[in-house]
Amino acid sequence: MRLSEAARALWAKSDREKDEGSWHPLIAHLLDVAASAEVILEREPPKTLELYARDLKLEPQQAKAWICALAGLHDIGKASPAFQQKWPEGKERVWATGLTWSSDPTPPPDDVSHSVISEAVLPELLEGKGWTPRAAQNVAAAVGEHHGFRASQKNLDDVVSKERGKGVWDEVRRELFEAVLEVLEVGEAPQVCIYGGAAFERLAGLTSFADWIGSSLDFHPLGNDLAEYYRNAKARAAQKLDSVGWFERESLMPEPQSLEAVFAYLGKPNQPFKARPLQTVLEGLLEGVDKPALFLVEAPMGEGKTEAALYAHLRLQAANGHRGMYIALPTQATGNLMFERAKAFLGRYGASRKLDLQLLHGASELVDAYQNIVVRPNAPSEGEEGVGAQVWFSHRKRGLLSEYAVGTVDQALLSILPTKHHFVRLWGLGNRVVVLDEVHAYDTYTSGLIESLVRWLKALDSSVVLMSATLPKAKRESLLRAFGAEEWEEEPYPRITRVIKGNPRATTETFAARPQPTLTLKRARLDLEDIKEKALEQARSGGCVACIVNTVQRAQDLYRALVSNPDGVEVHLFHARYPLEERLQREQTVLAKFGKEGVRPHKAILVATQVVEQSLDLDFDVMFTDLAPVDLVLQRAGRLHRHARSPEERRGHTKPVLWVAGLEEGGVPDFDSTERIYERYILLRSWLALHSRTQIDLPCDIDRLVQEVYSEPPPQGLSVEWKTALEQAQARMDKRDSQAQDEAFYAAFGDPCETDWLEAPDPRKLPDDEPNPDDDPSPPKTRKGRPSATVVLLHKVEGRLCLDPDGQQPVSLAAKLELAEAKRLFARSVKLSRHELTRNDFEALKAHRESQGLAAKVWSETPLLAHAHPVVLEGGCAVLGELELELHSELGVVYRR
Repeated sequence: MRLSEAARALWAKSDREKDEGSWHPLIAHLLDVAASAEVILEREPPKTLELYARDLKLEPQQAKAWICALAGLHDIGKASPAFQQKWPEGKERVWATGLTWSSDPTPPPDDVSHSVISEAVLPELLEGKGWTPRAAQNVAAAVGEHHGFRASQKNLDDVVSKERGKGVWDEVRRELFEAVLEVLEVGEAPQVCIYGGAAFERLAGLTSFADWIGSSLDFHPLGNDLAEYYRNAKARAAQKLDSVGWFERESLMPEPQSLEAVFAYLGKPNQPFKARPLQTVLEGLLEGVDKPALFLVEAPMGEGKTEAALYAHLRLQAANGHRGMYIALPTQATGNLMFERAKAFLGRYGASRKLDLQLLHGASELVDAYQNIVVRPNAPSEGEEGVGAQVWFSHRKRGLLSEYAVGTVDQALLSILPTKHHFVRLWGLGNRVVVLDEVHAYDTYTSGLIESLVRWLKALDSSVVLMSATLPKAKRESLLRAFGAEEWEEEPYPRITRVIKGNPRATTETFAARPQPTLTLKRARLDLEDIKEKALEQARSGGCVACIVNTVQRAQDLYRALVSNPDGVEVHLFHARYPLEERLQREQTVLAKFGKEGVRPHKAILVATQVVEQSLDLDFDVMFTDLAPVDLVLQRAGRLHRHARSPEERRGHTKPVLWVAGLEEGGVPDFDSTERIYERYILLRSWLALHSRTQIDLPCDIDRLVQEVYSEPPPQGLSVEWKTALEQAQARMDKRDSQAQDEAFYAAFGDPCETDWLEAPDPRKLPDDEPNPDDDPSPPKTRKGRPSATVVLLHKVEGRLCLDPDGQQPVSLAAKLELAEAKRLFARSVKLSRHELTRNDFEALKAHRESQGLAAKVWSETPLLAHAHPVVLEGGCAVLGELELELHSELGVVYRR
């Protein structure tokens, strides 16, 4: 069709900032975005289009035409006085065609957003094509939220006639609407009355993604043939997607291979890779699965869960047309290690195609393994194929669009929390395999969010692999129900449970875990002097000893007591209260000395906090641990005699010995500062479960102990003192858990089972999420716990700010920081949770910044540092209100009142 002069005069974008006067017609932008959506879908697995077809109850090609047209029509609201007033030259051109307004629309910055106008006017146009009113409103809301958030009813009420325009404006909008439908050859209207949660978020996510691509295309002459323009727009969109690294999504293993064949690369010359029982059972459970499924793998440490999850991804991807995989870990450190394993795994398939692999957490800029594969614009390419990390996806809102990614669980949880563009993240997780490791490692609040995430993944036709060594029964059952299971058999641990979407009956199979040496359990006092003496006694004759304590303060004090020992025992310290770059360096040192392939010291002690508890592949001869919840004690014990070694390598420690500090005390124990970290009730139950034991049989005692503490009533015959202590502690825990469950329930923006999505979510304007919440306490929260502050530690040397105490690395904060400089500063950041630093909205930190004359604007304009607080050290120290903070070269950050 030929457009009228008025329709062609409407503008969508201009180069007015460059003062060049060039502009892009609105119809061209609508077609650019529709074309981008079509190219995106053509590069997706066929299953993605099938889901849109299911949403609309249309054949796939008809559904594609409608979906791409709707994505293109996201900006139909720009055909309005409210938008066309924004550029004087454009306004004059529009007025010259007869598109005028008698009463002026509200001027910026209080003007009505064109996205809200789109949401207000699009339903009328769709109803004219046969859409039901409610479905038309739903899809209009989905494409209208492309700026990151839903319009409220008040926003929609503000779209009065002077903002949207009436009469000739209605006519020109219909002309644009009909033109887009004609170019895309849209057929009959979908026969849907409602548009539920999964369909809504699927359309919203694709629309924003396509808008980002379409908006980045160069201005191109419109010409008279709109169909020809659209064909050219598709070609330009394809080039753009190539340049950002969005390639065709294909199954990595179209023809089934055995698990042993897939992981043959892990074998050694005389020791080929052999599947373990867990892996064999999982391989059997994958047979015949042709729908999205959940696999819950409960097994001890070292059973090959990671390889099992990677293999499950291959099989589920091939069977269901899934578009990739995201692996979610509890911490940045565990994510870094998993990233390297995933990279090695994907490297086998990168020889024949390009694969994108992202590391998603706030400190990925400092991880060499990731930075070494980042593909930057205009950088020379070393080859056509391989595993790379396209820099376009490193933006915080785009990371989950990547085909493959490893990161923290927080990144996945942001998809179901009220953050701007949460639906883009959710779209990225849809039709995908999502692996959640260490699912036992979260508190009640985060566990509740994970259950909501599992419900959403099921609704979006994703498959899920959950892994844990120590999962309480209640958590296990909640996760299974979240994916639709209603009945299952109680098979003994270790086990794998499979839930297939649409089948309420789960299947559970058990298997034989590898034999492990029985742990000798010994008691020690909480007193650090007692731990010191016993640890030195174990290390004097040789061997690697771990001392895991529950607080950084205890770790620092124990290290001080041990480091100057006269026995030649080398002592290392590892905790989270180091500047980021130092923490990463210490992590590498710990792995180099105590890891599977490490060069083990003759005699050494590692003093550490919980940072070594999860996923770090460490191996010690003897271990001391503070009493903690029993599942975490078992996690720590998983680093004891983890790998097969000769008696000579063990320096005589042929049997694993676990010393638990806090078991020796009599009566009802007081756990002191540990109770600020863990629930007193769980600590008391763990004490009762372990106190009378002299050994732990692995793996059979793992599930037994976890269920005894978390799922069974207290033992009989306790004293009145013990009964009272347990009742009081349980009452406090139940109250906090109930509150946390409620907070998690209401934190997620909606339930995918809601049929009328316009009534489900809270339509308030959503907060932004910069930086990532696993690095900063700003809302929305993915985890509860004590507030924390991210601080950047700087040194003042002879009046200059420097990164080092010697003054060799000066920095300037006088102007907006470039990325390289921001990274140097962020490398000196550390997350602190002392209440003196976090109370009253970080009052002490803000006062310190003002006293040092540091401009807040410089930080707020730098995304990497936006929520960090600069702290200036003089002589290595800074006074922050009632607290003195020292950065010690060995101890890390030390507090003094």
